[in-house]
Amino acid sequence: FSRVQQAEDHVFGTGITLDPRVKAQSIVAGQLNQLTQQQLVAELESDLVVVFGSSYIKGWLADALIAKNAVNLHMGISPQYRGSACNFWALFDNNPHLVGATIHRLAKSLDTGSVIQHVRPEFTGQNLFHFSMQAVAACHNALETLILNNQLQTVIPEPQDQKLEIRYSKNADFTDEIAASFLNQVADLTKSN
Repeated sequence: FSRVQQAEDHVFGTGITLDPRVKAQSIVAGQLNQLTQQQLVAELESDLVVVFGSSYIKGWLADALIAKNAVNLHMGISPQYRGSACNFWALFDNNPHLVGATIHRLAKSLDTGSVIQHVRPEFTGQNLFHFSMQAVAACHNALETLILNNQLQTVIPEPQDQKLEIRYSKNADFTDEIAASFLNQVADLTKSN
């Protein structure tokens, strides 16, 4: 966790606060699908709904967000990498060209919505944790540009070709052994450069 936090602090700085005009609601992990419509009235009346860092959305909430043309920010290049920790798995699989983010319409199936834009950070030899965190920054910047240029609702999203999928990962796939193996790979790369 400390390397991820260090990368986040490096890329975004510390002490970041949201613009007071932005309505955001933090939800305890695993509790999203237990919320009622009454708890989300303000969010569901918004002009734009952006989903970022959430668990899998199901049921009435998925239906409501899809009806609102909600946008999902997926940290990974879909359809190649779907599920959780996708940028980690792209690096683990030696596919650094597939580290990035997908801005797509929310869909009932996880990370399968039509693609608005793929975003890839440039790898300039930086720390791999910083590189992966750059995908988050690049995605946020791309989303801001789409909104400011009034393109988010006018761009015609492209359907995903699920035959291109390389890996569908779940949280349970990310074990201590996998993390140790990856850290050893990173250490070996660092020694050889």
